[in-house]
Amino acid sequence: MQGGLFFVFDRLALLPELVPTLVPQLQIFSVFALIVVGLYFYASERLSMEVTALLLLCSLLVLFVVLPPFLSTAHKLSSATLLSGFASPALLTVLGLLVIGEALASTGALSFVSRGLSRLPSYGLAMLLLLLATLLLSAFLNNIPVVVLFIPVLRTLMERKSQEARWSMMGMSFASVLGGMTTLIGSSTNLLVAGALVAMGRESLGFFAVTLPGLCIAGVGLVYILFALPLLLSNRREGWRQRKLQSARKGKRFVAQFTITGDSPFVGKAASVRLFSVIERAMVVLVQRGEVSFSPPKLSFLLRAGDVLLISASRRRIDELVESEEHGLLAPQLSGVEEETVLAEFFVPPHSSFVGRSLQDLRFRFRYHCVVLGLERGARRMLRNLTSTKLRAGDIALVQGRTSDVRALGQVRDLVAVEDSIHKLPDAERASVAAGIFTLCILAAATGMAPISFCAIFGATLVIALDVISLEDAVRALDRKIVLVIASAIALAAALQVTGGDSLLAKGFLFATQNAAHPPFVLSCFFLFVALLSNVISTKAAAVLFTPIAVAIADRLGVSHIPFAIAVLFAANCAFATPIGYQTNLLVMNAGQYRFSDFLRAGLPLILVCWGCFTLLCYVYFFS
Repeated sequence: MQGGLFFVFDRLALLPELVPTLVPQLQIFSVFALIVVGLYFYASERLSMEVTALLLLCSLLVLFVVLPPFLSTAHKLSSATLLSGFASPALLTVLGLLVIGEALASTGALSFVSRGLSRLPSYGLAMLLLLLATLLLSAFLNNIPVVVLFIPVLRTLMERKSQEARWSMMGMSFASVLGGMTTLIGSSTNLLVAGALVAMGRESLGFFAVTLPGLCIAGVGLVYILFALPLLLSNRREGWRQRKLQSARKGKRFVAQFTITGDSPFVGKAASVRLFSVIERAMVVLVQRGEVSFSPPKLSFLLRAGDVLLISASRRRIDELVESEEHGLLAPQLSGVEEETVLAEFFVPPHSSFVGRSLQDLRFRFRYHCVVLGLERGARRMLRNLTSTKLRAGDIALVQGRTSDVRALGQVRDLVAVEDSIHKLPDAERASVAAGIFTLCILAAATGMAPISFCAIFGATLVIALDVISLEDAVRALDRKIVLVIASAIALAAALQVTGGDSLLAKGFLFATQNAAHPPFVLSCFFLFVALLSNVISTKAAAVLFTPIAVAIADRLGVSHIPFAIAVLFAANCAFATPIGYQTNLLVMNAGQYRFSDFLRAGLPLILVCWGCFTLLCYVYFFS
């Protein structure tokens, strides 16, 4: 017993000598533990993503700022370094592009593209063309602005086609990443791999060195996106409130009033059902000329400019007709209004003094500086001009006006604003300015005139300064999840580097494959190893870290380093399984209302698909 106590005290006496050697190792494993715990809470959503990101940052501050002064051998990181993610170019780039994307969406700058896609016979065909365009553009442009360009287009396309296919946003992000693999300039990650080879004095990659294998992987990935991704995300459900709101909007049919203009294709034509069938998803219920009105068809009645059509359609379709000049139909207009206008729905309650009175009696336009574009009255049919129709309790009016006037109308006791019904109307002048700013930013970044971070911040500043969107709308476009997740990911990457955790992972792979002498097998395992890690550390960090290791493995095997460098390039881009892996994933996370687990469920199989395709290439292309 006494000998045992002496042994224990003897070992305790050695602690002061052991602590200096143990502390750095404890820090390394603590960082690995934080990564595992963080991924668990991100995926399980037991805590919100914002809270998880903040807890990770606090833990890293304790581990590398608070404790090191008491432990002289501990690795140190300043709080400025750990919190530098909040001012990182990557974060500022994403936030700036979100603001520009909001300007493109709110002004309707890309509505012509979505209208063209919506005319296609099926949503699947429209998505195929959109994904192909995304993949092609991403081969030559930075994929972040490409995704920003198509997010509002895809959102509008989903609305026009009445689709709730939320897989589409994630599929577009994945397609942009796959397209970036096909050329050397498709992604900054690709350029980092090529630059690392030059810095080592080795033969670098040519512009199209990765095109053929990249197209093979991109093609297989595109098939996965179109056929497997919808099945994997088919069980996602929206919140009850949002589903109820969308269902109600689909069921409502307003009767709206439009005037035939002089350049309308209807002028001089007989008022037949076939003629009006060109107005898709809408029905003409009444034609009025002065005091004369009738319900079509009436073949003896030739339409003239100035005739009024009462059209029954959904809220979404009326929005489209107000925006478009395709059929030469003019909605009631507000004169002398240069500010931004919006559409909103208002309910007429039973106690309202508007009941039994027409819009003309109320002098609605002059009193409230708004116009009523349509009325919804359940199953009862209206066959009179809207301005002379007597309002009834339960009617829902579709109102257009300036934002300030619509908000003021919501304070009137005789009307009740329908929650979440406000929709901005496109502004042609602002739309052209937003499109011009976006084009300028794309050209400057693509030609190398300025870095993408500068272009994004400058473009966001311009759309606010030129009043394309308000400062309030720009702030609402920013997502706090993106801010906190990117900041915590950058802090974790810094902790891995300072502790040598990244080098430890690389050495572990070399040790695990040191007895393997079959180059295709080693190359395939190396691809999977880098691809999985690129979802935890940044893609750029993976490219810089593993390019020298790839060259060392190739030299040990006595083969060319080019296939191994290409493996790093492809694998570093395969950051599909987490939203923090690639910036485009963060961009669509908010737009598609995804959870962290959605990326894990849909992205991990895509990594395995790319790995399988690359493994086949190892045998038939690289080492045939």
